[in-house]
Amino acid sequence: MSKSKKPLALIVLTCLFIATILFLVNEYNNERIENAEAIYKETGELLDDVASEANRFGNKRVGELELIAKYISVISDNKEQLQLFLKEQNNKMPFLAGLGFISPDGKIMAADGSVFEVKERKAFERAMSGHITTSDLFLFEQDPNKKVSAISVPVIKNGEVIGVLSGVVNLSDVIHRLINNTSLLGTVYLLKNEQVVYTSKDAITHDDAIHEGKQILDKISNSVSGVIVEDEKTAHYLFYKEAWNDWITAVDSAGHPKTEKVLAKRWHYTFIGVLIFFSLLGSYMYIYQSEKQQRQQSYRDVLTGLGNLIKLEDDCGYLREVKQKPYTLILFNIKEFKNINNWAGYENGDEILRTVGKRLSDAVDLKYSTYRISGGEFALLLPGERTQAEAEQLTEDFCALLERPMYVVSHDTIRLDVYAGIRNVSTDDNGKPLQFIHDVVFACQEARSLTEVPYAFFTKKLALLDSERKLFVKALSDALNQQEFRLVYQPIYSFQEEKIVSFETLLRWDSKEFGMVSPIEFIPHLEESGMILEVGDWIIQRAAIQVGAWRANGYPDLYVTVNVSVKQLLDDSFISRVRDILLETNAAADSLVFEITESVVVVDSEKALQTVTKLNELGISTALDDFGTGYSSLAILSLLPFQYLKVDRSFLDDLETHESQAASVLRGIVSIASGLGQVTIMEGVETKEQLDLLRAIGADRIQGYYFSRPVPPDEAFRLLT
Repeated sequence: MSKSKKPLALIVLTCLFIATILFLVNEYNNERIENAEAIYKETGELLDDVASEANRFGNKRVGELELIAKYISVISDNKEQLQLFLKEQNNKMPFLAGLGFISPDGKIMAADGSVFEVKERKAFERAMSGHITTSDLFLFEQDPNKKVSAISVPVIKNGEVIGVLSGVVNLSDVIHRLINNTSLLGTVYLLKNEQVVYTSKDAITHDDAIHEGKQILDKISNSVSGVIVEDEKTAHYLFYKEAWNDWITAVDSAGHPKTEKVLAKRWHYTFIGVLIFFSLLGSYMYIYQSEKQQRQQSYRDVLTGLGNLIKLEDDCGYLREVKQKPYTLILFNIKEFKNINNWAGYENGDEILRTVGKRLSDAVDLKYSTYRISGGEFALLLPGERTQAEAEQLTEDFCALLERPMYVVSHDTIRLDVYAGIRNVSTDDNGKPLQFIHDVVFACQEARSLTEVPYAFFTKKLALLDSERKLFVKALSDALNQQEFRLVYQPIYSFQEEKIVSFETLLRWDSKEFGMVSPIEFIPHLEESGMILEVGDWIIQRAAIQVGAWRANGYPDLYVTVNVSVKQLLDDSFISRVRDILLETNAAADSLVFEITESVVVVDSEKALQTVTKLNELGISTALDDFGTGYSSLAILSLLPFQYLKVDRSFLDDLETHESQAASVLRGIVSIASGLGQVTIMEGVETKEQLDLLRAIGADRIQGYYFSRPVPPDEAFRLLT
């Protein structure tokens, strides 16, 4: 099973998220700094404008009141003229809330004609002493909702103070008009006597005004002007400056549009970050769920829905390592299932596999698990401890179940031949699940050759045999590098030419560890392991060199035959490798004949036809080997373009007991081959009687112990001479 991508995906997505967050933070900081600088500058400029306007207004009003006071000193004796003058001046000066003359007794004559007592007596008394004074805040007599301050200017006549001119000013109205005429870039405060007299905020209560005023005054302490950083991240500043007559002007950037923009950007980038986080989280969850689904699918056989080898391995490990329970492992194999596929068709073959899987699943308890390993191999995992006899009885019952006739579409019924391997695994057994699965596979392979029962139990004896088999396979894999392989040659005699015209090339293995090993023992291992490709190339190369040497020594028409396995013939690179060998050895293509068995047609007839045709185009002839032992011998003669037909020795073995019948069959084979333009080669000739009979029926060539056993190259050459 492939390695999980989750850790890598988590690392990549985390790095991507961190990189994105760092980018967003950097972008936000750049914009925040840029906006903060603008807010700082614009808020400071607004404060300067407000403070300057307050100073300008106060100073100008004092100057104007001084001029009015001088004129009043002239007309002060005429009350009616004074009243009319005050009214005219009050109308001309809308920026004054009120204008009045205070007589020494504290009576105020207002511009509107009303008379009332002075309220700010302290300021009045100071003005009567000859000083221009400004009072603290007080409620305006004509409008109690307004808090005003009075500018008191002494009226002097003949060097004596005869009264006080009082101009009531509402500085908040002035600031309000200033703000209304400009683009407000913050919240403006006007403070006097420790309370907020004016603010550009929405309506504020008296108590709130006092509370806010105290808060601001607490922050600015005793300094005349300055800046307080309320929140650097949001560019929140409080600028303040003392203005005319101890008024304090302050501007809070909290109301600045760009402050709102900074806050909006913070939430904007936060939203983007959260969105990216959940997007990446979604991507990770998608990968997680995909892997989970793939893992579940990787544990299941697509055709039958049963567990597969990966699932079997995991379950075996879980039972033994986690649950600490013994179990029995049974492997069933359908004998010659490939052949069933060939004659019944793959669709019917798939249906057979599904039926086998269902039979096993239906027959076992829920606590048992059923698996399809590959091809026609099925497995059962049975938790619990049981004896060899109990496991064998279960296996026998299951084999009988699987061998019951089953109905297949397009065919009436089919009966399977099943064999099985058994392995009891205890908690004391050493090894990993794959080792135990290998053990049961080995036992199943051994059961194939048994005749009394269709199963084999993995015992210590089988374990020893398996160990020896592994050593054997290891030695075989090293045989080519250790130069333990050698070639021998058996002559092929021509009746027409009355001489040896060819040799069949045969492989022998002289093992340093096992001695001389029969080809029947090691050739199947070469084919199963795939080593036949490399060893086969070596055989073709050595045979090509050998026949080239014989041709150079006076036998220009001599050729050798080389057995080519199905795996070699159907390998995609076989033709190119043969072409390379011909170039390397400088061998003539007609010096080689490749012998091919009928089984190649069963595996892939179309690919076999393409390969044989290409070999013929190269100039290499082909021979059908062991004719008469396959499934469709006559059909294959017309299917593939063979030049030689090698008849299996089994026909000669029957000559002594069924002479007339076997001879008739051989005559028919020779006749058919002749009609197809093929040269017949009779294998297994050992007696003179067989030789004479084959000559009589018209066979072209013969091969067998009658002439010679397979011999080394030097002896083969002596046979030629």
